[in-house]
Amino acid sequence: MIMNLDQLKDSLVGSVYTNSEFLSHYSADKSYLDPVLPSLVIVPESEADIEHVLAYANANNQPITVRGGGSGKSGGAIPEPNGIVISFEKMTAISTVDIANRCVVVQPGAILDDIKHAVEEQGLWYPIDPSSSDWCTIGGNVAENAGGANALKYGVTGDYILAVSGFFGNGNPFSFGRKCHKDVAGYDIKSLLIGSEGTLGIITSITLKLIPRPRFSQSFWCSFSSLQSICQFFQTLSVSSYQLSAAECIQPACLAAVASYLDKDISFLNGPALLCRYESDCQEGLDQFRDALLEQCDVFDASCHMESDDLYWLVRRSISDALGDRYRHKFSEDITVPSGAVKDYLDYIPTLAIKGTVIVCYGHLGDGNIHTNILNESLSEEAWGVAKRSMIDQIMAYAVELGGTLTGEHGIGLTKKDYMDSYFSEYELAILKGVKRLFDPNTILNPSKLF
Repeated sequence: MIMNLDQLKDSLVGSVYTNSEFLSHYSADKSYLDPVLPSLVIVPESEADIEHVLAYANANNQPITVRGGGSGKSGGAIPEPNGIVISFEKMTAISTVDIANRCVVVQPGAILDDIKHAVEEQGLWYPIDPSSSDWCTIGGNVAENAGGANALKYGVTGDYILAVSGFFGNGNPFSFGRKCHKDVAGYDIKSLLIGSEGTLGIITSITLKLIPRPRFSQSFWCSFSSLQSICQFFQTLSVSSYQLSAAECIQPACLAAVASYLDKDISFLNGPALLCRYESDCQEGLDQFRDALLEQCDVFDASCHMESDDLYWLVRRSISDALGDRYRHKFSEDITVPSGAVKDYLDYIPTLAIKGTVIVCYGHLGDGNIHTNILNESLSEEAWGVAKRSMIDQIMAYAVELGGTLTGEHGIGLTKKDYMDSYFSEYELAILKGVKRLFDPNTILNPSKLF
């Protein structure tokens, strides 16, 4: 049994780091929460390394936080005090694409865009597209069940996971799923692990389902007089025969921040706007949608641009960082409400802004997953802390009142754990905690997250 640090180091192929300068690089994520310095960072290179780390952690009752790219926004990758960080930066393998079974096996440290490019070279497609796809990892995507703009049509990460393998908190190995597109044998443990935020197990291998890529695609930037007009416009489109693959709402405040952040003239892109994308297997289908879209734009007195797909999505992907750069402090929520309640949510939430703050909503209009950014314009550090908590309390309460959820894709982590009892009953929370104890009996995997 591995009882001390020297034994652990001797057992690993990977590396162990303890100097504070190195540890600081693994102390925070994109949640804007205060960093926490871990006691160790371990960079494994094999499944055997993970097994040894778990043996050491269980023997010494030392908590583990698994880290991907650090792109998470709920504090899920922030280390535990005196804890171990496992960074998968050297477990990045992408296997040969299995064309016959339309899947690929990857290690958790693989960058999402690298996976997407690898499968596209073989004529297949992995459609999940969070804004951080150029630096987030597939392991982090699985931990949060990540979505993205394409979720409107194609779903989220969990919809494309055929199999996972790895280790439970006590070090016992697991493997759930096969290269089968249908599998209802036994309980669906795989789905429990997906979105569990690193609290139930350490996943070391993921088998992803792949699909054909649409042959024709075009994005449209439609500018309106108000967000409410955008909601009405989208409702009209959503009951038509045309299925959008993405529908993003963007406010003028977002555009002002992005223009400054990118140092780029985007003045021809007006807001509030609906950025939408339509796909077809033939050019004729794309042309028919474009005609229908322009006709509806006339009805709603909206203007439409359709010449700059790459620029439109660069603007959309840059909003979060641009807002963070523009304001003194930024806190991001990703509540989701039923599609029919989006208009009410967008009407009400900006009125909660306390003097010296701004609330900017943007994001996935199509599935009701609205990124709600609370921004500090002029408050002191102390006043900001009080104001932020007050606004978050009201936002969460209103989302639940509308029949919504606390988080659509960022996860609970640290930032939303205090609101779990507003969403789940005492008995439901007891069930969730019971699952945690079963999968991780010594409570060493990300123990401060979720509850």
